[in-house]
Amino acid sequence: MKKIIIFSGTTEGRKLSELMAAAGIAHTVSVATDYGKLVMKEHPKVKIQEGRLSKEAMSEFLRKESFDLVIDATHPYAVEVTRTIKSCVAGMKADGLKVIYLRLKRSIHAAEEAGLRFFDSNEACAEALKEIKGNILLTTGSKELSVYTASEEVKKRLYVRVLPGMESLEICRREGILPQQILALQGPFSEELNDALIHQYEIKCMVTKQGGITGGFLEKKEAALKNHIPLFVIRREAAEEEDGLSFDAVCEKIEALTGVNLSLRPAELTITLAGIGPGAGDMMTVRLKEALAEADLVLGAQRLIEAVTPKLEKEALYLPDKILSWLEEKSRQYAVHEKLKVVILFSGDIGFYSGWGKVRMCLEEALQKGVLHGTLQSIPGISSIQMMAAACGVSWENAGIYSIHGKTDTDGWQSEVLRRLQENGRLFLLVSGAKDIRKLGALFSDKEDCRITVGYQLSYPQQKLMELTPEECRETEQEGLYVVMIEQEEHEVKEACEEQGIQKVSEVQGARGEQEAAITISPGIPDEAFIRGKVPMTKGEVRQVSLCSLRLQENSVLYDIGSGTGSIAVEAAHLSKGIKVYAIEKKEEAVALLAQNKEKFQVSNMEIIRGTAPEALNGLEEPTHVFIGGSGGHLMEILEVLAAKKKRIRVVMNAISLETVAEFKQVKERFSVCNFELIQMQVSRYHELGSYYMPKAENPVMICSFDLQGGEADAEA
Repeated sequence: MKKIIIFSGTTEGRKLSELMAAAGIAHTVSVATDYGKLVMKEHPKVKIQEGRLSKEAMSEFLRKESFDLVIDATHPYAVEVTRTIKSCVAGMKADGLKVIYLRLKRSIHAAEEAGLRFFDSNEACAEALKEIKGNILLTTGSKELSVYTASEEVKKRLYVRVLPGMESLEICRREGILPQQILALQGPFSEELNDALIHQYEIKCMVTKQGGITGGFLEKKEAALKNHIPLFVIRREAAEEEDGLSFDAVCEKIEALTGVNLSLRPAELTITLAGIGPGAGDMMTVRLKEALAEADLVLGAQRLIEAVTPKLEKEALYLPDKILSWLEEKSRQYAVHEKLKVVILFSGDIGFYSGWGKVRMCLEEALQKGVLHGTLQSIPGISSIQMMAAACGVSWENAGIYSIHGKTDTDGWQSEVLRRLQENGRLFLLVSGAKDIRKLGALFSDKEDCRITVGYQLSYPQQKLMELTPEECRETEQEGLYVVMIEQEEHEVKEACEEQGIQKVSEVQGARGEQEAAITISPGIPDEAFIRGKVPMTKGEVRQVSLCSLRLQENSVLYDIGSGTGSIAVEAAHLSKGIKVYAIEKKEEAVALLAQNKEKFQVSNMEIIRGTAPEALNGLEEPTHVFIGGSGGHLMEILEVLAAKKKRIRVVMNAISLETVAEFKQVKERFSVCNFELIQMQVSRYHELGSYYMPKAENPVMICSFDLQGGEADAEA
């Protein structure tokens, strides 16, 4: 077994020893003081060497014990100790001894910014303190205390924070520091504790070293900036900054040398998903400001994170899979911290047209599966719609709300805007920018009484509220953040809707802003309304029974497998914009018809997937409902894929051929199903023949419906 020694003096050194001991790797830890020994956990695999060593004593000790690996985890400012260790190892190598030296590097984070003054030495800092009025909090430790006590005038204003060890206390006594000036405390120190000490002792300046994250530098900096006092920082020697390996890299070297896996558990994450509000910093909630002040990692769109300074890192990410991959990497990279606070930012309010839902579901699943470790919480924000309503002095409780952000001209947003305006009389719109304002101007160009109010850069200093005519909307060029409120007289709404082919079932009653309208939501689009070509289509009566058997809900996800002309898909998507429909079809001619019918009926919540099931189902969001109008001979394979899902799925299948009908019985035998129902429909349509109406029979259709329990049944078992 290889002999290993760690020269410790940092949190990282102690963590490395604990990790090695847990893995069963015997090693020695050298600490300079009795306090250094006290903070080390006792373990049968760990031998403690206490006391400061001269160069000669260290060389003799290393040679006598014949160490194979020397790990230097001393403090970044213990420059002389590091030089001594390197010199001793170099001497051993010169004498033919095989020994490896590794420097465990601590991350240094201390950027030049307002409120911070940097010094190249303790002497320069001590000299500058003579110009500072008031009490001084010295957090550089006891080793260089004599430099700061050289001036009697400075010494009497010092409050010295040192480790509660006998050596540190003896140095304070020797340098003439009075008991009431000594703060003998063991870290880590939070921003709150630093803040409390600043207030308690009326501190006017704080002195620190350019330490790493685990050294508490950021907590000192935030407390100093919060209290508007200068922070004097002693720079680390430039030559030392690039020397050394990360914690993970040192672990990899030890694993290669010993053949033992150091299973460093990824850091536990406290993840906060938060709405940042309209944009300006003063519109953030207090709770979010507190979360950002404590955040180690911050994610979100570039615009949202550019003014945020986390303790470790920030990254412009907003897609769920990218966020998950990044958090996996960082939880391993910063595993030595054990716990990390993460804030993921969304514009406006998290529950209002944001990516919060998908990100939350992705991270919840990752936490449940153990891909990530920790907890998840959400903080709502103020939406731009709330800002717009307040700016306009109107209520939004009964208004329509819709987003055309990111929608193209073929997504059917125009008819949806008019539909929602018809239903509510007042409509708030989220838009992408000036281009969408111009598009709205074109949509309402011939509506004389339409009222369009545009909010620009709400919450920012450039905020403007403008009532624009359609023509003025079409001339809008200035880019920025826009929100729109549209109000229109009832007869104008009706005319606009008629132009878009929207049927109004009952007349709007009441004044503008208090209108109520009923829109047909039951299935029943006539067969002749669909563009058909030569592709088979589920006839109207069978289509209506099949859709009713599906029992779709407001937020359902429907697969229409073997979609054909798309009559089922279009009718389902037409029922509610909350329903997401995937029309899956392999034939080229049918795919072309699907696209034509999608455009004709303006169903933007319908997506066309070209391919053969079940392969074409890969990568789609999990369904809640499935209609199988054509399986191409792959019915059992399709159901097997669906049965592997973790949720119960409502399935409806249609069949005409005896071969497919015969498979229906096998479904009940092979799969875990409930609410199984099998019916046969045969419809006759009457046609006028001379002076008579004669029936013409359609083909009989078998409709099979059931709940496929899938993985849910296995879980219950």
